[in-house]
Amino acid sequence: MSALDLIATASDATFAGRVMMLEFRVAQQVASEDPATADHDVRINYAALVIRGDEKPQLVAAHVISSNPTIAAAIESDPAALGSNVPDGDIEFALSSIWTSRGLAYAAGATP
Repeated sequence: MSALDLIATASDATFAGRVMMLEFRVAQQVASEDPATADHDVRINYAALVIRGDEKPQLVAAHVISSNPTIAAAIESDPAALGSNVPDGDIEFALSSIWTSRGLAYAAGATP
């Protein structure tokens, strides 16, 4: 596996745009979730950050790719496709999987 292929995909405007659109979907789901959900406060704060447009899609795309071996393998199977062979459902699943960790990272960064 070449990290260069993964970087190229995360940096691709189309792939990052897909990640951004799916981020909005997950953000809306989080905004509507039960407040008793574990880590809801950081999850909802991160959802607000995404909805405001304050997130960097290419950075999130890199996190999605690096956190999900299925997505990385799909990219590696056809590097020239730049992630067009990765189903939206896989990206959405990966976003849901990393949502709390991103929320916690932003919360940690907000404190001195």
